[in-house]
Amino acid sequence: MWPSLQGATNWTSPAYSPGTGLFYVPVREMASIYFKGEAEYEPGAYFMGGGEAQPPGQEGWGAVRALDALSGEMKWEFRLLSPPWSGVLATAGGLVFGGSAEGNVFALDAATGEPLWEFQAGGPCRANPVSFLIDGRQHVALAMGQAIFVFALP
Repeated sequence: MWPSLQGATNWTSPAYSPGTGLFYVPVREMASIYFKGEAEYEPGAYFMGGGEAQPPGQEGWGAVRALDALSGEMKWEFRLLSPPWSGVLATAGGLVFGGSAEGNVFALDAATGEPLWEFQAGGPCRANPVSFLIDGRQHVALAMGQAIFVFALP
């Protein structure tokens, strides 16, 4: 089945920019084979009666896609090496922030999807970026691996 139960874009937070009119979604492009199996019920244990497996030779990948909020048309795509487990953040300054499973924090041009900046944090991103002000200066923070990285914007 493509996309798999873990695929598409229903797991992580999207973002919207009123400045561009675009809706940004992190997507997981991956397939799974689902199967039925024998299941013995054990109280307190996970009970499935089947499972899923990745099809042989099919590697999953990810992306951040910008969709026109009115038409649904895809305007741009920024490919990621593997399916992400983190959401994205759009800022009023025309940036889209995200993180990858390989430990990269990235900033994209919200209008074009062009990569503008990247930082290798050394651990996977499994959370959504957040933004906040300190003394009037904007900051973006992401949980990466076992740490939280905070970046001050110029």
